[in-house]
Amino acid sequence: MIMTDKIKRKPGLDLTQMDGEWIVLDADLCIVTRLNEVGGRIMELLDQELLPGQIAERIAAEYEITTEQAHADLEKFLNTLNEANLLDKRYEG
Repeated sequence: MIMTDKIKRKPGLDLTQMDGEWIVLDADLCIVTRLNEVGGRIMELLDQELLPGQIAERIAAEYEITTEQAHADLEKFLNTLNEANLLDKRYEG
């Protein structure tokens, strides 16, 4: 697995936390996506233009999971975001 490019979310997305879940609004495409707490946190971290490995390390520390599990889960999540066209830079996981 190679995750060496900085990744950020697509410009123009609105991210809001409401009733314990995160809502992503892509006004250009009129699409609303619901995320859980961890997904919302990852979207926040994507604003910082971090490397995926850095994001996985933060998630592992914040949610007390292994770094290996965080990397595996992050790779799947980034692929899902990419397929939904929610990333600025195309993710090639």
